Amino acid sequence: MQDDPVYHPIGAYVYTPEHALEIGAIWEGIDRLEQRGVPLEQIGRMLERDFESAVLTLAMIGRRP
Repeated sequence: MQDDPVYHPIGAYVYTPEHALEIGAIWEGIDRLEQRGVPLEQIGRMLERDFESAVLTLAMIGRRP
């Protein structure tokens, strides 16, 4: 997926009014939630409902050891 030129490199950033978040950490957060059984559709709804809170949460989950 990340080799496709349509996607941004994982080292790029997503900007919110208060933060710059690494795309790689957000993707890792998505992967970890999916591994725990959270459907991708539910993650998508969370992003649609409150983008800033969702990307902050995903990045935090993705950065955990």
